[in-house]
Amino acid sequence: DTKKRLVTIQTIKSKDETILKIGDNAGGIPEHVIDKIFIPHFTTKAENKGTGIGLYMTHTIITKHFKGSLEVENQAVLVEEKEYTGAAFKITLPLK
Repeated sequence: DTKKRLVTIQTIKSKDETILKIGDNAGGIPEHVIDKIFIPHFTTKAENKGTGIGLYMTHTIITKHFKGSLEVENQAVLVEEKEYTGAAFKITLPLK
């Protein structure tokens, strides 16, 4: 059910790092492309509708400039006793 649009945000802080998890309920990323979404110029959009550099640049900024990591997975999340499936991005940033 994607009529109810959800975004979940979770933060976790430890002594050495901060983790930010952002998820949605849009059904997730197809398994045959999930490993490619951070590759430059990869897009699932129609021709002339996307450049495929947004997630690549985000990944580059987080990993090279902030020395962190960016991961993605499909997940199920329970909200108000109903289960939804969507993509979840996990950003991990070192504190030192």
